[in-house]
Amino acid sequence: MNARQRNKNRRNARALEERARRKFLSQYRCENCNEFGGHWVSTRGISLAAMITGQDDQEGFWTCPKLYDENGRRIGT
Repeated sequence: MNARQRNKNRRNARALEERARRKFLSQYRCENCNEFGGHWVSTRGISLAAMITGQDDQEGFWTCPKLYDENGRRIGT
């Protein structure tokens, strides 16, 4: 396989990955704005202790457009 075909395969793989991601995110609604999409960015996943006890101890932040102004600054709640 030559370099041209490999590059074409890589572009195709990236496009398919992005399409699958958009389809996955379109199935969930945001808790804040009730729009489709993944507006939660997790900075630390759930711990083993939390999985055992059933608690949610994830850390992260919301990227919901409802919470930010047109300049990208967080709106006080």
